[in-house]
Amino acid sequence: MGSIAEDPGRGGRIPEHSKRVAWQKIDGETVLLHLKAKELLGLNEVAGRVWELADGSNTIDQIVRRVTKEFHVQDEAVGTDVIRFVDELIALGALTLRDD
Repeated sequence: MGSIAEDPGRGGRIPEHSKRVAWQKIDGETVLLHLKAKELLGLNEVAGRVWELADGSNTIDQIVRRVTKEFHVQDEAVGTDVIRFVDELIALGALTLRDD
C-alpha cells in the first residue's frame, strides 16, 4: 500500500508501533531506535505525543483530535502534519497500520 495521505479512508486506520523499533523517553524527549538499522531518531514534543498515541488503540482521527486539543492548534494543520509524520514512520518501518 502507498502513502496514507493518498488513502481517503485513512482517518479510521489505526497506527501501531512496529516490533522493529524500541523507544524511550529521555529527559522529556522521545527517542526511537530502529533495531535492524541501529539508527536513533529524536522526536520533538508534538511528534513524541503522536508516537505515544500511535499505540494501536487510537485511530488517526483520534490522534489528530487529541493533538489539536492538547497543543491548542488548528485541526486542518494537525491532520496534515500527523498524516505526513505517520507516513514517514511507516516508511522507516517504525509503525504499521491496521483497519479499525
